Amino acid sequence: MTQASPPTPSQQPRSPFRRFVLDNLGWLLVSLALASVIWYAAVSAQNPVEQRRFTQRVPVEIRTDPGMLIVNRPQQLTALVTIRALRSAWNEIATENISVVADLSGLGPGVYNVELVGALAGVRGGAVVSVDPRTASLELQRREEKRVNVEVQFAQEPPVGYTANATSAEPTALVSGPAASVEKVAAAVARISVGERRTGFSQDVTLLAVDAAGETVADVTLTPAEMRIDVAVQQRPDVSELNVEPRIVGEAPDGYVRGNYNWQPKRIIVRGDQDAIAAMNGSVSTEPIDLTGRIATFSETVHLVLPDGVTMPDPTDVTVTVEIEPVVVTREFANIGVQSQGMDPADYRIVIQPERVNVLVRGPQAIVDGLTPEDVSVYAPLSGLPPGTHTVTLIASVSDASIRAENVTIPNDQATVIIESLEPTRTPTRTPRP
Repeated sequence: MTQASPPTPSQQPRSPFRRFVLDNLGWLLVSLALASVIWYAAVSAQNPVEQRRFTQRVPVEIRTDPGMLIVNRPQQLTALVTIRALRSAWNEIATENISVVADLSGLGPGVYNVELVGALAGVRGGAVVSVDPRTASLELQRREEKRVNVEVQFAQEPPVGYTANATSAEPTALVSGPAASVEKVAAAVARISVGERRTGFSQDVTLLAVDAAGETVADVTLTPAEMRIDVAVQQRPDVSELNVEPRIVGEAPDGYVRGNYNWQPKRIIVRGDQDAIAAMNGSVSTEPIDLTGRIATFSETVHLVLPDGVTMPDPTDVTVTVEIEPVVVTREFANIGVQSQGMDPADYRIVIQPERVNVLVRGPQAIVDGLTPEDVSVYAPLSGLPPGTHTVTLIASVSDASIRAENVTIPNDQATVIIESLEPTRTPTRTPRP
C-alpha cells in the first residue's frame, strides 16, 4: 500500500485573513502613500520650509597645510549665506551654527580662486543653499624664518657736546613669515630718541624689520617683538656746558612793571681756553636787553657774550621773552551825578535819591590816573517803568574803552526813583440830560 505524501505549502489552503491581505495589498500600499502625502501637506501648511539670507556676516575659515601661509589675507574675510530651513527652525539658527570654509589643503605656493563652502550644523532639516561671495582669491606661500642682527638707530641725536652709545639686550632676533618677505629682511632695527638727555638710560623699544635700504618689511613677525636698549650718554672731554643768563637792564615806564621772563636755549656748549671757561663759573650772559619805554610783553633775540678764546661749536643766539604788565590800581571818584536814562524828562518829573554817588574804577595806573570826574558817568535805567516809586540798580561807565565794565563799580548802587507824569489825567465831562 502506497502512503500519500503531505501537501506542499502552496497546496495548503489559505487562511481567510491571509487571503484578505494578499488580495488587498495593492490598495493598502496606495492608501498608506496617500495618507503620507496628506500628512506631509498638513504639516507643511503649518510649518513651511522658508529660504532666506542670514542677516549677519559669517567669518570664513581658511584651511592650509602646516608650513603654508596666506600672504594676502584680508583683515576680516566674511560671507553672507542663504539658508533653507523650516520656519520653526529659524529661531534656533545663530552664527555659531554656520560655517564657511575656504579649503586650500594639499596646495603649494600660488594664487588660487578657492570656492567658499557653507554648512549648517545643529539645526534639523536646514541647509546652506548659497554663499556670497562664492569664491575668494588667496595667495599661498611657504613659511620661513631666519635670524637677523639687531641694530640701534638714534631717531634724535644727543645734545651738542655729548655722545651716546647703545647696546641691545640680545644681538639677534628671529624673523618669520612668507618666504618672499623673510628673504627681504636685512636687520631688526630699534629706533630710539636721545633728545635732551645728558645721562644714561634704558628703554623697551619695538623692533622693526627693514630691508637693505632701510624700508620697513610688512607681513613678517619678529621674536621678540620689543627689546630692552641700554644707552650710555657722556659729555665730550673737549667741551663744557654752561647755563645761559639773560642780562636785563633799565626800568619799565611808570605804571608798568616787569613780570616773568623766559628764554631759549637755557644751556649751551662751549670749547676753548679752559682757564677762561673756568672763570665763567658755569654761566654765560647775553647782550643787554633794555626795558626802557617798554609797555607790553616783547621778545628779542640777542647774542651771547663770550670771552676771548672761548667759542661755541654750534653758534646759537638766545631768544628772550619778557612780560611787561601794567600796574593795576583802584581809584575812587566821589559825588558823581546820577542821570536818568530811557525816559523823557519833558513828559515826567523824575526824582532820584541819592542824586550823587561814589564810583570805583580799577585798571592800569597810566589810564586810571589820567581820568577826570567828567569821564565817569552814572545812569538810572528807567525804560519801561510806569509812574510811581521804584528801586533801580545804577549803572556806571567811563569814557576810556580799555577799562572793562566789570571794573567800574558803585559801592551803593541802589537808588529810589519817583516818577510823576507832567500831563494831567483828563476827567470825563457828564452831559446833562434834557
